[in-house]
Amino acid sequence: MPELEVRRFKSLAVNRGVSVQEAVHQALVLWASEIRNASPDPLDALEGSLADVDVESLMQQEKETELGKDRRW
Repeated sequence: MPELEVRRFKSLAVNRGVSVQEAVHQALVLWASEIRNASPDPLDALEGSLADVDVESLMQQEKETELGKDRRW
């Protein structure tokens, strides 16, 4: 982080009466909760050539194919 941002962040933490470590912790918790709530499951967000493909089904088929190969040995 640029030094100016570090100083600003430290100042904000002091003004709120928390340590920099606690402020960072709170910021990361908030950030993680926003991401968890806002982002769809990666398999639901496929675009382009995989957008219309049932990826979970393909993965299951590949797994079954590999297991079948193992059984033949």
